[in-house]
Amino acid sequence: MIPIADIALRQIEIYTIIFFRVGGIIFMMPFIGSENVPRMVRIGLSLVITIVLVPTLNIDSVVLPENLVSYVVVLFKELLVGMALGYIAMLIFNGIQFAGGLVGFQMGLRIGNVIDPMSEEQISVIGTMQNLLAVLIYVSMFWDHFLFKAMAASFHVIPIAGVQLEAPLATELIRMTGQVFIIALKMGAPILAALFLADVALGFIARTAPQINVFIIGFPVKVGMGILLLGITLPFFSYVFTKLVAGMENNILIALRLL
Repeated sequence: MIPIADIALRQIEIYTIIFFRVGGIIFMMPFIGSENVPRMVRIGLSLVITIVLVPTLNIDSVVLPENLVSYVVVLFKELLVGMALGYIAMLIFNGIQFAGGLVGFQMGLRIGNVIDPMSEEQISVIGTMQNLLAVLIYVSMFWDHFLFKAMAASFHVIPIAGVQLEAPLATELIRMTGQVFIIALKMGAPILAALFLADVALGFIARTAPQINVFIIGFPVKVGMGILLLGITLPFFSYVFTKLVAGMENNILIALRLL
């Protein structure tokens, strides 16, 4: 007969392993993983999700490590799995933020940088606006539910304490990270192209009419054009963001298969 203390210890160890994977996703996923959400709230949410998930899993067949060092390694792997899934979801928002930074720089608003609470870095006001708009669309369309479904599915695809970190996963994460620049170009291309043409036009004006101070008239022209184009391209922003979310979901499924 197995002592009750051993059974309780086994349960605690299994709960901790699940908690680390869930916590990794929660702390890295969009919106909830932001520094705007207190850490205790995120820890509490991770604990609640862990408690809800356990009854749906077959924990009786879990093979636990025999020593402390192996157990710590397992916890580290589970945390990396969760962080990888949350990181893939965050790449879209990083790309949108980067696109807003490029647009803000071309508009001449680089001096008006603000602190982004999600990354704790200085970004342009345009990047902040587009990032918040993307988060609102993401939450309003309930796309964040996919991450919770992927979280639950990961325990059926990847057994508890059975994570295998291999080279193809690192290669795939590098490829997905490189897509941030592609996302930035897709989101900012129309406005960047228009602002580039405005710079070309101002350059022609400076050459043909040197008495006109293009540095004085150029700033309000580019800011006004940029704000106007931001409003005009909002439907384009929503359409491209929808496609990017679909690609993000596919990337998460690829990562799960590689794990």
